[in-house]
Amino acid sequence: MVKKLHTTAKIDYSRCIVEDRLLQIRDQNASSELVLTTAWAITIEPKTSPKVLGLIRELSATDPIPLQHVKRLQKSGKGDLTVILCSAKLMNEEELIDKLNGGGIAYSTMSTLDVPAHCPPTKAMALEWGRLHWPLVWKGNTNDQILAEMTFDMAQIELHLSMISKTSTTTTTGLPIVTAIVDPELKEVIAVSSDSRHEHPLDHSIMKCINLVSSAEQKSRKDKDVADYHYLCSNYHVYTTHEPCTMCSMALIHSRISRLIYLKRSPLTGALNPKSGEGYIVHDHRLLNSKFEVFEWIGEDFCVPYIDPSTNA
Repeated sequence: MVKKLHTTAKIDYSRCIVEDRLLQIRDQNASSELVLTTAWAITIEPKTSPKVLGLIRELSATDPIPLQHVKRLQKSGKGDLTVILCSAKLMNEEELIDKLNGGGIAYSTMSTLDVPAHCPPTKAMALEWGRLHWPLVWKGNTNDQILAEMTFDMAQIELHLSMISKTSTTTTTGLPIVTAIVDPELKEVIAVSSDSRHEHPLDHSIMKCINLVSSAEQKSRKDKDVADYHYLCSNYHVYTTHEPCTMCSMALIHSRISRLIYLKRSPLTGALNPKSGEGYIVHDHRLLNSKFEVFEWIGEDFCVPYIDPSTNA
């Protein structure tokens, strides 16, 4: 039984399909392989735990390595608690010390620990990984929990997919590949771009869209004298007509988007679907330091023009 935490969407957990129209794209073989990630840990007195749990909730919102499967508090010697705060990829030691001091959180030691980077598919494996490394929280099938924690604003999703679909059919120059980058919190379209590799070989629609976001961000930082240099597309959603190539997929990894939805698979050149191209599954690759959600639209509502299957979208 899956505990529905956030989503109100209709989900077919056995087929990983949302609202009969969005197919989750992921590496289905990765969850059985033990991969470790480095996490920051501190030792505290039990009375400090409420403050620490509040900090954990804050850090989890932007941590590139989700650690919901990791048991956060563990009893240690002399009645103290060892606490897993966040992944070491989120911040360095100096930044973490500033966070702790700013929150008035007292601790006796700080260290790094290697913990499982994800929860395995079975309870027996979770217990074994926990025995070898660090205790895990077992909540049932891992991917079911991941889907249950996602949110889906289907009206917004269909609005943006409709827009890029219509734009692709009216494009008169370049390939009919269109991308939109959206702030899901503000429900605001940040940038829209079509392909123009006929002008420059790197001008794929996704690359151009990221550059548009970059230009706007540079102006904003200059105008506001902003010192907080967050990742360029942190937590943004990307809508694109065609499954992106390896170059564009890696650019999205570096930009720290949270979700991508594409309309049409690129069977020969795509870098996200396990059955596409070389099967890189870039967004869910265990050797990369960031991931993002990917869904393929499998409804019949939106069409895109034909492009040569050998084209790198």
